[in-house]
This record gives sequence, C-alpha cells and structure tokens, in this order.
Amino acid sequence: ARLISDGSIMDPTLSCQNGPLDVGVPRKDWMTNEGAYGELRGGTVRKISLGLARELLHPNNVVLTELEKRKLKFEVCVGVNGWIWVHSERPEYTILIVNAIANSEVMTVEQVRAMVKALVDTVQKQIQDEGDDE
Repeated sequence: ARLISDGSIMDPTLSCQNGPLDVGVPRKDWMTNEGAYGELRGGTVRKISLGLARELLHPNNVVLTELEKRKLKFEVCVGVNGWIWVHSERPEYTILIVNAIANSEVMTVEQVRAMVKALVDTVQKQIQDEGDDE
C-alpha cells in the first residue's frame, strides 16, 4: 500500500500495487502510474508490526488461510511499512479480521486456528441472533 494523502489520520487515502509475491502478475512501473491498482475505498486501516506485515505477505500465512477457510469474503492490502487495510462485506467481519490478524502475531499455528474458529463462530451467531430479533 502507499499513502496518497494523509488528510486526517482517521481517513487516509491509500492505493495498492503488485507485490514481489504476486506470482504471474507482471510488475508495473510506479513512475508511469501503471503499478497502481487504485484508491482503496471503505474498510479500515491499522498499524501492525513490520514482522507481522512480512508474515502476512507469505502465500500460506496461517491467519489469512484460516479466515478464507471460514468462507469470509474480504480484501486485505499489506504494506511493508506496517500498515494494513482490511475490507469485508460486513463491518463485524472487518473488525473480526483486523483483530484476528493482530492477535495472530503472538500465537502458535494451532492457537491461531482455534482463535479464528471461535471468533467466526461467535460473530456469525451474533449476526444470526440479530436477524432473528427482527
């Protein structure tokens, strides 16, 4: 991700580009603006450690893999500067994903798997209960 404008710290404008791990995706030049996917709209931005940012860039990252297995639809953009942007179909899922990513830094693989399962089950039950109340 790159910061286009910082306006207010609570509402930055970001864009995303191809990363070195985007296998099969041709690299584009920043100077010609061909490397930009465009402005990231919606979602939320969070600062994470540089080590966690590097971990998230691995193709088989445990927390992102487990979130995908739970059928959550989301987008994530990871900056090597320690900023992540997360967007999903529901605000509840965006919060869940951001928290799961942050918590995963200090957990073992099995702990991450159990945490993601517990978070997803809890949030989906709350969403279902809210739907039943209406």
